[in-house]
Amino acid sequence: MTPENADEFVRDLETWGRANRRSFPWRETRDPFRILVAEVLLQRSRGKTVAKVYEELFRRWPDAAALARTRVSTIQGVIRPLGLLGRAATLKRLAAQVVELGRVPRTLEGLMELPGVGRYAANATLAVAFDRATATVDGVTARVYRRYFGLADDLPATDDRALWALVGEVTPSKGVRAWNWAVLDLAASVCLPGRPRCGDCPLEKRCRWSATERADRVRPQR
Repeated sequence: MTPENADEFVRDLETWGRANRRSFPWRETRDPFRILVAEVLLQRSRGKTVAKVYEELFRRWPDAAALARTRVSTIQGVIRPLGLLGRAATLKRLAAQVVELGRVPRTLEGLMELPGVGRYAANATLAVAFDRATATVDGVTARVYRRYFGLADDLPATDDRALWALVGEVTPSKGVRAWNWAVLDLAASVCLPGRPRCGDCPLEKRCRWSATERADRVRPQR
């Protein structure tokens, strides 16, 4: 069943997203391999830092074949600003497997068999690279969905079946690339974890979390 106010949620956030979209190099390409690598690099790393690493990585090794031939220690030198240097070996194995397959898989199951690719990275790649209307949510974007629709946040996003089901219900069938970016951008700039900027949020009017916060502020003290 479609959640209450789902249509308004999609409409308001799509409108906001078009006017406030952040610029990142992986948003300017349709190359599935580059998009997939970006998703791996973005795990537990900030977009602005990843952008510099991403550009240097593909300046040196423009495709999967070139990256697969590179030494792990050399890749480590490029991704060092991100920490988690174990990702260098993962990237090399990922590139080698894509070369072996001949292309980036176009199914969830195929993507999740690749090194370093979990459910979120696989679904995000399907959405961004192949325009597939797949549910895509992580610990950051979960804030937007949970707050607006009043979901509990007592489970990690990856394990929250109710959350994934809701995201699947509200994800639009068209324009899913831009949609996922809009949710990410709102979570990163407005729907912040500590002190969200509700007054700047296009969803504030119907957001259950914001309504509860407003009620708490005006409730008489005993």
